[in-house]
Amino acid sequence: MNDAVLTGVETRSSSPVRLERDKACLQSLSVSGLYPCGEGAGYAGGIVSAAIDGIRCAEQIIAMYQYTK
Repeated sequence: MNDAVLTGVETRSSSPVRLERDKACLQSLSVSGLYPCGEGAGYAGGIVSAAIDGIRCAEQIIAMYQYTK
């Protein structure tokens, strides 16, 4: 797993808790570099909303590492 570009976990259950994340960059407040998203992290309630939240997190990750001149 040390060579992974992106690591994601799929769960088949809803989360009774919500992992806290920064409202602007969507990064975890307690673990740097972690982007909790989707149903397992408490930010979605189904496959469509989980996909949308995953896209939002992916866009934030891209923006963070995007090269600007």
